[in-house]
Amino acid sequence: MFLSPFKLSFLAAYILVGAIFGVLVVHPLNLIVVWWELSRFSETAPGLFEFLSARLWLILLPRHLDVAIAYFLIGAVIGLAFGIFTRNYLRTSEAYRSLREEQTALIPDLMAQGETERVEFKSSLRWDVKENRINRGLEKVIAKTVAGFFNADGGHLLIGVDDGGTPLGIEKDLSTLKSPDHDAFERTVNDIVSKYLGGDLCPYIHTVFVAVQARDVAMIIIRPAPRAVYLEEGKASVFYVRSGNSTRQLDVREALNYAHTRWT
Repeated sequence: MFLSPFKLSFLAAYILVGAIFGVLVVHPLNLIVVWWELSRFSETAPGLFEFLSARLWLILLPRHLDVAIAYFLIGAVIGLAFGIFTRNYLRTSEAYRSLREEQTALIPDLMAQGETERVEFKSSLRWDVKENRINRGLEKVIAKTVAGFFNADGGHLLIGVDDGGTPLGIEKDLSTLKSPDHDAFERTVNDIVSKYLGGDLCPYIHTVFVAVQARDVAMIIIRPAPRAVYLEEGKASVFYVRSGNSTRQLDVREALNYAHTRWT
């Protein structure tokens, strides 16, 4: 695969800067190390400034051209490595940004189509809309729904949306957090999953946000879990699975049969 002229010029710039870095920075640093070693074992060793002044200019002499080339190449390799890393980072960041835009664009469409086997609406994360107060018991309801999606084929949990698909917003939920912002909301979602379902499952969820009718709506994207997921309720471990447009609890025999089929 051929590199485009832009990519070539991008890497060439990093290589050139790296080469200059090798001569002007790596070389003096190496001389400092040499001077430090020399000063440890010789009482007549010159001072650092005197040593550097005497040695640095030698690199300009033709007979020391090989030294200059060596540091030039070392710097060029360093520059190339940083250039490749930066290019890949920018490419990954752009892909991630595009993916987030695609995901957030889904939210209005999912709200319009209503709850399905892979879509669920919740009015809030921890704010009791009826009693107008914080209710941490609602967090377990969120965990139950997420567990159901984990144990099925994954899905989308929209928070800040009523059962009819009308956006309510997550402003009340945000007001209950120490930092009333989207990052804190996402961390709270991860904390809920970690607390009730297992910290190893956090990489299988991703939260995005979008404004719908001037109200912020959160969407938790849930991928199928690699193992059976149980919700701890008291002293019991309860197994939930998504069935139709609701989350259903399975008894012990049903859970064992389902898990055996689903994960083996």
